[in-house]
Amino acid sequence: MSERAQRLHDWSQTPTAALVGKVFRALFFVGVLLWLVLKVRAIGWASVAAALPRTPWFYILFVVMFMALPVSEVWIFRLLLGRPLPGSLSVFVRKRVFNSAFVGYSGEVYLFVWARQRLGIASKTLLLAIKDNAILSALASAAITSILLVIFMGTGRAKWIADWLHSAGGMLLAALLVAGFLTPLLLRLRSQILSVSWRVAAAVLGIHVVRILVVVLLQATQWAVVLPAEPWGVWVTFLTVQMVISRLPIVPNRDLLFLSAALEMSHIVDGPRAAMAGLLLAGGALTQGSNLLFFLLTSFQRRRGTLPVAEVDPRLEADIATPAVPPAGE
Repeated sequence: MSERAQRLHDWSQTPTAALVGKVFRALFFVGVLLWLVLKVRAIGWASVAAALPRTPWFYILFVVMFMALPVSEVWIFRLLLGRPLPGSLSVFVRKRVFNSAFVGYSGEVYLFVWARQRLGIASKTLLLAIKDNAILSALASAAITSILLVIFMGTGRAKWIADWLHSAGGMLLAALLVAGFLTPLLLRLRSQILSVSWRVAAAVLGIHVVRILVVVLLQATQWAVVLPAEPWGVWVTFLTVQMVISRLPIVPNRDLLFLSAALEMSHIVDGPRAAMAGLLLAGGALTQGSNLLFFLLTSFQRRRGTLPVAEVDPRLEADIATPAVPPAGE
């Protein structure tokens, strides 16, 4: 098994593997995009365009939700690394863009390279911090998703999902959702121990829980300000699907995947279907447009020069547990 794994790893470093990855991402993107075009065409382009949200609150709430993750991660990684991270907000914004627009965990790779080169943090320390953050984020997300699933089942609206699953695309996506929801937890929790103290771990977990709860409430509010007549059970359904899709590992552009699923389920809305489609497409367009905008803005930020090396904060450093195996050469 180890020999096969080594061969697979060696192949993954080849130009052929890189090309295969690019082709897969391109095909996935094109496939989802074509699906979206077909769904909107079935509703009517003119109807959807006329139904786009016009209330400014829809767009204000979007900006707050977009920035919630990078702002919280500045605080989180300061706790995990035991040091301030000067100029890091733009880095965490870029990390969010990578994970959202490209492949999951590509943002973590970018963060690792940035912190290693710009701040001179040891590779072992960075990998432990990134691993701890991933585990605690997964736990928080799984907990909130489970709560949403319980609330969703309690609303008696499970038939909506069952109707949607009759389609072949729904069956395939459902299998991916189940695998994506369980696989990260099993892989991360299997024989893994957090490298930070329980006090720091509890603080990081709490930040993630609060951040996810705030984003979930803001997302439901954003939809409700456009279609206030819809019951909250409708938004619980969409939130549940959105949260489960967000846990899919190694899937490029999960926002487009959610948009596709949500458009397929838009018939559950009592109001005009075009209004729901306009709401979803506006949110999707904002996400993709913001990804592009912040990618360009943070690209200019990167060219300003090397950031200064941050000094270790002794008060926080005391809470960082010593790794069981010291890094090589230390």
